[in-house]
Amino acid sequence: MLPQRVYDADTTRSLVIAAVVVVSFLGLFVRYRRRNGRVNPGLKAVLITGCDSGFGHALAERLDADGYKVFAGCLDANCEGARLLQSKTSPKLELIQLDVTEDEQIEAARVAVAELLMGNVLWAVVNNAGVACHAEFEWTPKKTFQKIIEVNLMGVVNVTRAFLPLVRAAKGRVVNISSMAGRTALPGFTAYSASKFAVLGFSDSLRREMKHFGVKVITLEPALYKTAMASTSTVLSQNDAFWSNAEPGVRRDYGDNFFSDTQAARKNLMRWASDNVHEVVDDYMDAITATRPCSRYVAPLSLRILNDAMTALFTRVQDAIIGYITGVRARPDMLCPLLHENNNRGMGRRRSHAT
Repeated sequence: MLPQRVYDADTTRSLVIAAVVVVSFLGLFVRYRRRNGRVNPGLKAVLITGCDSGFGHALAERLDADGYKVFAGCLDANCEGARLLQSKTSPKLELIQLDVTEDEQIEAARVAVAELLMGNVLWAVVNNAGVACHAEFEWTPKKTFQKIIEVNLMGVVNVTRAFLPLVRAAKGRVVNISSMAGRTALPGFTAYSASKFAVLGFSDSLRREMKHFGVKVITLEPALYKTAMASTSTVLSQNDAFWSNAEPGVRRDYGDNFFSDTQAARKNLMRWASDNVHEVVDDYMDAITATRPCSRYVAPLSLRILNDAMTALFTRVQDAIIGYITGVRARPDMLCPLLHENNNRGMGRRRSHAT
């Protein structure tokens, strides 16, 4: 009889991490092996939300140039970004007024798309619209938190619900943008991470449901990229505005020193933001046009293995790594007197033992 081998918790976790890394490498290998085939864009249309700027704007241009009929949903179809997009694309591209938080606009967009397909099929719905929030939970306004959920989660849910029958008829695709913050949550991004975790859960469930219909549900999980939503100035000014309007008790308990350190940490974090916005657009294109797309894309690709390995670590190890990266070192003001008192008590106990 062979002796039984017993592994302790650390060994087991190490084996799991190694397995995650190996599987990730194999996944990347398979991805590159199968990215060559492309679907024929003829008679295929794509609806994209959030085309006013950023990833959606660039994706609409690329798809239009490739021959797809593009319905470019914009928060304001008359804004400068929308007009610029129309000036750079073919007459086939249709601007669609689409605030993803407004049910009436979603329904009007559905009716308009159905009428304007004109023999095309709705090959893909790209839920690209999103907003971010850069502040600690306790000084994030309730209305802002709700807005993040309404746009990033319920916008995805409601747009998908409205257009899914057309996508099912085409055996097409639903492409949802989440974030690496939807798998590894960062302090100071509580509302954003909550919404992006929810998008991944929704997408995973929907993918398994839609398999019966031949519909592919795909997620994108980009890291930090330099867009209007994620510029250093936007991040710092939003955090500053929320702090300035926080409840007096919150400001007292955290203190100005802690707030200043959060600003420094965010500024440092934004140094990691990439200029290579095309990496996300490339993943979008692959998700829409590849004959056998991945179910999940991480941009940049080099971070996928690190992200997968991170999720396999003990929670306390994850917390330590994230704490080091985010770099908030200051202690909230309310803890300083307590720490001082505890230190004094400890010194008193040591003196009594010495005597």
